[in-house]
Amino acid sequence: MTPLKKYFLATRPQFFPAAILPVVLGASLAVSEGFELKGVAFMLTLIAIILYHGGVNALNDYFDHLNGADRANKNHITPFTGGSRFIQDAVLTPRQVLALAIVLLLVGTLIGLYLAYTTTPLLFAIGALGLFSGIFYSAPPVFLVGRGLGELAVAVNLGVLTVAGSYLVQTTSITTETILISIPIAILIALVLYINEFPDAESDREVGKRTLVVRLGVKNARWGFILLMASAYICLILSVVFGQIRPISLIALLSAGFAIKASVGLTKNYATPSRLTPSIKATIATHTSFTLLVII
Repeated sequence: MTPLKKYFLATRPQFFPAAILPVVLGASLAVSEGFELKGVAFMLTLIAIILYHGGVNALNDYFDHLNGADRANKNHITPFTGGSRFIQDAVLTPRQVLALAIVLLLVGTLIGLYLAYTTTPLLFAIGALGLFSGIFYSAPPVFLVGRGLGELAVAVNLGVLTVAGSYLVQTTSITTETILISIPIAILIALVLYINEFPDAESDREVGKRTLVVRLGVKNARWGFILLMASAYICLILSVVFGQIRPISLIALLSAGFAIKASVGLTKNYATPSRLTPSIKATIATHTSFTLLVII
């Protein structure tokens, strides 16, 4: 494996769609309202969010190495659980992973500062909040995931902030519709993290990660998953009913088949990590298809 490929894969690129799609959604919403697409700004926004996301993923691997979470994980069943394991498998050293994270976050921040300078100062606040919560998701002393705030941090970052930030770059303002359409996206991306916490529950508990699954226990947490999944669709429907977002957005209900598959599979196999792969993939498909349908 070439050094470039090692560093690229260490960013966990399989997660990049979770960051890219909300950016596309924010820009699509702006265009649908009659704004002309700022192509260069859109591309810079995409690059910045990918760099941020890759940097945060690498940083998470580094701190999960330090606190022993990835080493303790015995249920690494899919490419979406247990981190990249590049440190554990000696593909990269901890120092190399940390250096990668720092470089990606610095470059992403420089792009973000440029976008904020050329659009609106409000983007500074969005970027700062996203950067802070991304870094301290797993980094001490804040350690958000250790305080039971990991799912919320992911929901806010890859849901509300990313959609709103992308829209803001295009329009220099934020509307009620922008926030409301981002909420189901936020819930669904949090559920991607949530379902991956089931195989990791034992190792997370050992290192002090107070995830929802750890706090509720795997048996009770499955019902929490179903409740949150349903709430994403209920939020969409209510926003349309009360006239806050356009009725055409209900096309996203076509993604419900994946949501049902994920929920049924988790209900049956919550205690057997090796059988959760289809449900994990269905949860990812729910988020992806829901977001794509709203974009369309």
